[in-house]
Amino acid sequence: MFKSGVGFYYNVNNCERTLEFYAEKLGFKVLLIDEYKGQAMVTTNTEDYYIGFAETHSIVPSSTCITFEVENIEQVVHTLRQKDVEFQGDIFEIPGVVKLATFSDPDGYKLMLSERIG
Repeated sequence: MFKSGVGFYYNVNNCERTLEFYAEKLGFKVLLIDEYKGQAMVTTNTEDYYIGFAETHSIVPSSTCITFEVENIEQVVHTLRQKDVEFQGDIFEIPGVVKLATFSDPDGYKLMLSERIG
């Protein structure tokens, strides 16, 4: 019934600033920029996984948190901190299960890194 892939869409204050964060800091590929409509879309390193953005004046970040799987969370956190990505606290570990690190995009949407362990 469903095919593989997932997409998320966010309202953002400034598409250009948002694309800079997702493309330059996180390394995602820009798929679409529609300056006339104030929309954009990026794809992650996961096939058929994309995030779309629509520019608006009023932003209310949701409690939804997109999680990105990584192989070495310490290395990725270090790399992103060098790109001025600010994390909320330290890496959190659920022993034998997962390591997690939370950060936000320029509009305050929560994002998380996850490394499965055990």
